[in-house]
Amino acid sequence: MNRKPRFFRVAVLLFLGVFVFMRPSCPAFALDPQTLYNGCRGEEVRELQQALIDLGYLRGTADGIFGNNTENAVRNFQKKNKLSVDGLAGKSTRQLIMEKARSKKDPSAGTAAPVTPTPAPSGSSGSSGSSGSRDTPSLFGSYASIRIGNKGDRVKALQQSLITLGYLSGKADGIFGNQTLNAVKSFQRGNRLTADGIAGKKTLTAIQSALAGGSSQAASPTQAPVTTPAPAPATEAGDLNPKISAPGSVQLLHWFNDVKPSVSGGQHLLVYDPSSGYSWTLRIMSRGRHCDAEPLTARDTRTMVAAFGGVNTWNQKAVYVKLPDGRWSLAATHDMPHESGSIKDNNFDGHLCVHFLRDMDETKANDPKYGVANQETIRARWKQMTGEDVP
Repeated sequence: MNRKPRFFRVAVLLFLGVFVFMRPSCPAFALDPQTLYNGCRGEEVRELQQALIDLGYLRGTADGIFGNNTENAVRNFQKKNKLSVDGLAGKSTRQLIMEKARSKKDPSAGTAAPVTPTPAPSGSSGSSGSSGSRDTPSLFGSYASIRIGNKGDRVKALQQSLITLGYLSGKADGIFGNQTLNAVKSFQRGNRLTADGIAGKKTLTAIQSALAGGSSQAASPTQAPVTTPAPAPATEAGDLNPKISAPGSVQLLHWFNDVKPSVSGGQHLLVYDPSSGYSWTLRIMSRGRHCDAEPLTARDTRTMVAAFGGVNTWNQKAVYVKLPDGRWSLAATHDMPHESGSIKDNNFDGHLCVHFLRDMDETKANDPKYGVANQETIRARWKQMTGEDVP
C-alpha cells in the first residue's frame, strides 16, 4: 500500500498550521496609555508626525491622524535606530524621535546638561511677595529654562508643582519626559502663555504665582476643602459651559462600596476640574471596575477638551464628580474617546472612563497598569487636599 499521498497531505497540513500560528496578530495585552498607534488622533500624533517629517521619515503635513503612512514611518525609524519594529510609538520610540528632531533643529538641544539648582534665600516661602522670589524663585532655583531631556532637582520641583496644580499625575521623578512636556503645555494654554512646552521665566513665574494663590487649609479625612481654580483660557462666549462655583466639600467615596450601588446607566454626572475651573456633564453608559460615560452634549465635549489643554489624551487628571444623589466625590478621568458611544451629536467618537477610589491590591490584580495609574492620581490629590495617606 502506497503511504506517500497520505504522508504528503499530513505534511502540508502541518506546514499550514505552523504558518497560521506564526502570523502576526494584535497584541493580547493592553497598550501603555502613552503609546500612539494606528487609529489614534490628536495633538500628540500631530507632534509625532511633525518630528518624523523633520527627520525625513514622513512626507506631507502633520494632520494629527495616525494612519498607515505614519505607522510605516515609525517602523522605518525603529528599524534604522535598532528598536523593536512594531509600528507602535511607545515611550522609548517617541522619546528618541522627539530628541533626534530637536537635535536636528538645534544641535545643542539634545546635549544640554541639566541646570544645577541655585539654593533659595533662607526663609523664602515661594510667595509672590517674597523679596527674593523675583530674582531667585525658591521653588526652581533660577529662571533658567527647563525643557524636555533635562533631569534633576529643578525638574522634580517643576513636576511636583504641576502635580499640585492638577496638570500632572503620578510621581515627581526628576526626568522631563513627554508627560511633563504635555503638562507644561496644558498649564501654558490655561494661562495664556506660548504653549511650547518649555518652562522658561514666564512659565515658572506663572506656576509659582498659581501655587501661591492656592489654599493650604487642613481638612478632616472624610471631607476636604476645594482649592481655588487656576485661571482658564479665554474663549468666545457660548463656546463652553458657563463656570460654576467650586463645591464646598468633596468626599473620598469608594467605587464598589459607595458609588457603584448608587448610580445606574443613563444617569448624569457633573464633573468639576479644580485645575481649570471648567465643568461638564457626562451620561453614564455602564459600570464595571470603573464608570464608562460620555459627554452629554457637544458643548460638554468642548469644555472637557479645553480643560485638558485642547487635546484628547489618556493622561488622567483628578476631578470632583457630583453624583446623582448630590454627593461630591474625588475621582480621576481622561478625555480620550475610545470604542463605542451612544450619543451621536456630542462630537465625541466613543466613551471615556471615570475612576473612583478602589482598594489598591484589588486594582493591581485586575488593572495593573492604567487602573493603578488612576488610583495613584486619586491618592496623590487626596494627600494634597487633606494630608492623609490612603493605603
